[in-house]
Amino acid sequence: MANRKNIKSNQLYHTALSTEKSGDIAGALKLYQKAVKTDPSNAMAWNRQMIIFRKNKSKEEEVKLIKEAIFEYQQFMAAQQEKWLQENQEKADSSRELAKILGLLEPNGLPTKDDATIEKWETRLYLLEYRLKNARKKSTTTNKTGRKKPVIVQPKQKKSRAVKTKKTN
Repeated sequence: MANRKNIKSNQLYHTALSTEKSGDIAGALKLYQKAVKTDPSNAMAWNRQMIIFRKNKSKEEEVKLIKEAIFEYQQFMAAQQEKWLQENQEKADSSRELAKILGLLEPNGLPTKDDATIEKWETRLYLLEYRLKNARKKSTTTNKTGRKKPVIVQPKQKKSRAVKTKKTN
């Protein structure tokens, strides 16, 4: 059963999606941000924000967003699990031994976190950080006006070797 926050977040998401399709990217981004503030488990809204940053080629912003999304999503899910455990303590106690045997519990007693959404975000984060770390640095020089202009680096040319000939007497 969906609660009010989920419904409000989904409404904001769909409004943002139509805003994005109409071309107002900044407005859509604000609506997506409201949607995830309302419900941090709204993975669709997180994903659309990441896509907007990817399209705008703002890798640093996307890295920040992914880190925030992972943190907020995990916090929300952990709180939901705790809430469920408190409400269903008898069910949890009766199945705890079986869950331990099957390896479905972490040492803190909560279920293992095998969330495909988190795994996808972590993979994207790893790739982005790798690309940022290994990105080529553009060399620049200043011209007479003081403006920087890119330097085009020419490949080194091979030196030709003169062939020595033996003198025969």
